Amino acid sequence: MISRRIEQFQSGNFTLTGQWDGPMTATDDDIMLPGVIFAHGFTGNRMESRRMYARLSSQLAKRGVHTFRFDHRGCGESEGDFRDFNANGLLADLDSALKVFENNKRVDTRRTAVVGYSLGGLSASYLLKQRPDFLTAVLWAPVAQPDIIRERLSGYPDFHNYHTKGYFDYMGFRVSAEYFDNIGNLHPVDWIKSYEPGILIIQGAEDPIVKPEQAEKYIAARSNSADELLVIPNGDHFFGTADNIDHVLAKSEKWLLEKLA
Repeated sequence: MISRRIEQFQSGNFTLTGQWDGPMTATDDDIMLPGVIFAHGFTGNRMESRRMYARLSSQLAKRGVHTFRFDHRGCGESEGDFRDFNANGLLADLDSALKVFENNKRVDTRRTAVVGYSLGGLSASYLLKQRPDFLTAVLWAPVAQPDIIRERLSGYPDFHNYHTKGYFDYMGFRVSAEYFDNIGNLHPVDWIKSYEPGILIIQGAEDPIVKPEQAEKYIAARSNSADELLVIPNGDHFFGTADNIDHVLAKSEKWLLEKLA
């Protein structure tokens, strides 16, 4: 059985929604267990695509790990509009979520890790910069150069009018001009290149959104023999098939449990 708990917390003027999953047996405040914090991607939420975060979180909880997932401002069940999601807000939300994560008395802060997907790979790199004592990280299709989102959307009709409107309508999400103008000032590869423990990166070979070269930038910059890059043949940004997703989740779970043991 799994214990699930919703926790709301403040990040600036926004109330964010987070979720704890953990083993049902951990009812004693003196019991400290490993913890994993999850960072979702652009337009994502704490469930993530194909429920991959929800599934991995549940599996870890069954194995005695506390997990914390949250929705950024303007995402999921958190306050705000997606126009409020920008570079500064992203980092502020991460700082606030990290405090909530580390203030849980049931989390053994000597045995912690982070999972990041897509733009959440940037977020995971930021958290490792803040907490280099985390034991490991798992990054799925991580963004190394956050300007790639702007580059990809620049081909859409009317994109270059975003300054006039103050936003660009991307599939029903209003992406702010501030996001486009400032997200490129974040440098996740620099944040993570000196992080000493090994990390796992999983990348779809046919990902057209965050191309494999992004994952390769992390590997090349770190040059850490403890790192592992798993490339999913025929996998797209969402890893393509149910079997591929099962493989991604199983590999991630195994890696995290081994590093947190």
